[in-house]
Amino acid sequence: MIALVALLLATVRPPTAYADPGHVRLAVSSWCWGTHCGAPIAASGKPIVAKRGATIRVRFSVVPTSVRVAVSGKTLTVLRSGPVVSWRARRMGGMTINVTFARGFVVYVGRLVVRS
Repeated sequence: MIALVALLLATVRPPTAYADPGHVRLAVSSWCWGTHCGAPIAASGKPIVAKRGATIRVRFSVVPTSVRVAVSGKTLTVLRSGPVVSWRARRMGGMTINVTFARGFVVYVGRLVVRS
């Protein structure tokens, strides 16, 4: 019975996403997964800190079908390889990552600090 409850909970939560450097878990702003939706409006937690020009990588627990990344409101060009998207750290600020998966969508948020 406990295993069934755990399985059901795992199927109604959005996939997790972590950013490197620092293995920072991104906060979820809103999501729909299967027939369930939510908008937890959680704080973004600790920032991703990187040197200017360093590669930022975000790894999703499920392979996305589409990804759009914006930092400080500017949409960035990203590279995609399976469950990972990456780009060079050139600007800092609030980060929004809109992701579509086969079962739904998730909007992840975080903060990117770029140091010289």
